[in-house]
Amino acid sequence: MTNCKQIPLPKIGKEDLQKIISFFSMGNHLFNERYGHHAWKSFDIITNGTPSPMIRHFPSIVKWLTTCTKHTAVRDIEHLYLSILMPRNQIPWHVDQTQTDIYANSIITSISTANSFIEFENDKKYHYREGYSYLIKSGVKHRIMNLSDEYRITLCLTPKENPYAEVD
Repeated sequence: MTNCKQIPLPKIGKEDLQKIISFFSMGNHLFNERYGHHAWKSFDIITNGTPSPMIRHFPSIVKWLTTCTKHTAVRDIEHLYLSILMPRNQIPWHVDQTQTDIYANSIITSISTANSFIEFENDKKYHYREGYSYLIKSGVKHRIMNLSDEYRITLCLTPKENPYAEVD
């Protein structure tokens, strides 16, 4: 992979998927619109290292975080949010940082991403395997397409330091 790489974090289960969908359906007003795009919403689970009280409602996320911080190079978590892209929608072409040759510090973990992909300009489409974690070169122009009739759900985790982000 050129602009996207899978990293060796534990696989996250889908046990919380229905809870996430229910939370989003009933508590949509608690989710923030991302970059002014109505179809892309997020909810902060950890902000500045402090967990939201909502975290206790998602035991598989808590278990995954505990495993990551005990058994991987991911330690101090600064930020973690749920990202939801509406069915049959997209996040248009954009860049998230200015540097194009490095992986972003944030880790994207797929919870429900069937029939969706991330595409980079002058590169290919990358399909996330559900349950696995990835880094992207977010300074390269990219877009996300959700061709599914289901929500596209990912976790975005930003640790204080991310040794997986070193260019390989």
